[in-house]
Amino acid sequence: MFTITVLCAGALAWWRPWDQPEEPPVPPEAVCQDVYNTAELDRILGSSIGSSTIQSYGGWDRRCTVSSGRPPATDARGYEMYGTIAFIEYWHDDEYDAGNGYKWTDETMAADTENGVQKLNTPDLEGNTYLWVRESGSENYVHGIWFGDGFTIAAVIPHPEDNLDGPKTTQEAMAVMPELLTYVVIQAQEHHAIPNPNPSQDPGTPETSNAVNTPAAAPMTANDQPTSTPSA
Repeated sequence: MFTITVLCAGALAWWRPWDQPEEPPVPPEAVCQDVYNTAELDRILGSSIGSSTIQSYGGWDRRCTVSSGRPPATDARGYEMYGTIAFIEYWHDDEYDAGNGYKWTDETMAADTENGVQKLNTPDLEGNTYLWVRESGSENYVHGIWFGDGFTIAAVIPHPEDNLDGPKTTQEAMAVMPELLTYVVIQAQEHHAIPNPNPSQDPGTPETSNAVNTPAAAPMTANDQPTSTPSA
């Protein structure tokens, strides 16, 4: 009996399950209420998506935040890196409120000469698309914006230099934006995440009871939170 006890104690000392690293969670096959294929977004963004969350503003207007599945890490300065990879915003309007006092329409973006707006080459999309980088302190928010028929979609890669996952520089984020925005818009149209411009085929306002898919891998920062629409 003593020998068996010693052997068992030795085995436990060698194999301690509580010291073993946890298995990373299995990433979802699709995110943003199953509109976007996780593997395809990972391919475009060079990321390892772990989860997404939906925040509804009411009606069709909402934001999907896509977060990393990688474990938390710090940068060279010792600061924890952001877990947000990108977010996608849907606006049932011809005007997009980008926060910090910026409101964009197709016409104002086309005419811009002061904010570095560039027209994107997205031949697979109907409607005009633009690339714009909003500076917020030392951080950049890279926007790809599509203006459809009474609806606007923005794909945003926030502060890439400080992110745990996805594009690592502003230039990298700008480079992937044409493909990212094309995929985001086409999938939104095919999955009825936005209203059909043909009223006879419009599936109606999306359900809000399943607004949140999965918890985000990291909390959003104050700069990542949706901003209220400022008065004109």
